[in-house]
Amino acid sequence: MAKKIVSTVLQSRFDKYGIHFPEDWEITYLEAPYTDEDMIKAIGDKEYLLVNATHRVSKEVFDACPNLKLVQSEGVAFNMIDVNAAKEKGVLVANNRGANADAVAEATVALMLECFRTMSYYDSRLKSEPFVDVKNYALAKGVHEIRGKHIGFVGMGAIAKEAAKRLQNWKVKISYYDTFRPTPEQEKELNIEYLPFDELVKECDVISMHVPVFPETVGMLGEEQFKVMKKTAVVVNTARGEVIDQAALAKALEAGQIAHAGLDVLSPEPVPADHPLLNMSPEGAARLTLTPHTGGMTDEAFITMLTVAVDNFERMEKGEEPINVVNR
Repeated sequence: MAKKIVSTVLQSRFDKYGIHFPEDWEITYLEAPYTDEDMIKAIGDKEYLLVNATHRVSKEVFDACPNLKLVQSEGVAFNMIDVNAAKEKGVLVANNRGANADAVAEATVALMLECFRTMSYYDSRLKSEPFVDVKNYALAKGVHEIRGKHIGFVGMGAIAKEAAKRLQNWKVKISYYDTFRPTPEQEKELNIEYLPFDELVKECDVISMHVPVFPETVGMLGEEQFKVMKKTAVVVNTARGEVIDQAALAKALEAGQIAHAGLDVLSPEPVPADHPLLNMSPEGAARLTLTPHTGGMTDEAFITMLTVAVDNFERMEKGEEPINVVNR
């Protein structure tokens, strides 16, 4: 009997990367934005659901779809899926942990460099202002190297580890904070040292966020932390927007409490027009670099993530345990 799957990841993405489900499987594509009612109707009596990491799966969906066996997040994040409701109903939730670690690590280091060199800012000005004026501004403001800086990672998971590897020969000092510490052997291999969170935000030149969204991590970088950071410090976030207090960051940038922020993520997403980080003065905005949550969106990462997702559904059909289950 052909298996049926609902996917909020559209067919065009599968086609683009040449990844396909078994030919005898029936796929229903649900395009966002959608309501709970839309998803419930699409799922019906189906057993499997594949969702984009930014797409919501609510308790109401799990309550109304008793045949569901597995919800697979295309990406690493699963905070939009009500994993507790899934567990109550006996539904497995799996993610793609580590699949885009290389891609996001590259984006993390790129944003660190951007925060010190502000190349995108000068690029924008050069396209509308005289060359000499922009160059003189840069010289007066000062241009800084990452060499000799103290890098602080908040969270030392797969992405932070890959970013740390890329920084090994850059003559920087690397510290980290995490509730789950790597082994002493891993610390030595990565040339990293543990610092308590409060010390890390005070001492480091770069604060790079790499924690998932949990109640205890929401807003963990906020007004209190910005006040004690070095005025020359920069903040990088390639995790989730929720882990930084958005209004407090905007206030810190406006006041020059920190030198720069490089963000691949904001909260909420999509970003509303009245978001505080999109409505700063020219001086505050010059201290901010934004990218639209594309850190992990490389072709290579998508191929890996879609392949793992399809494999997990096939594992379930064979009676095997899917990988990266997050709600056992």
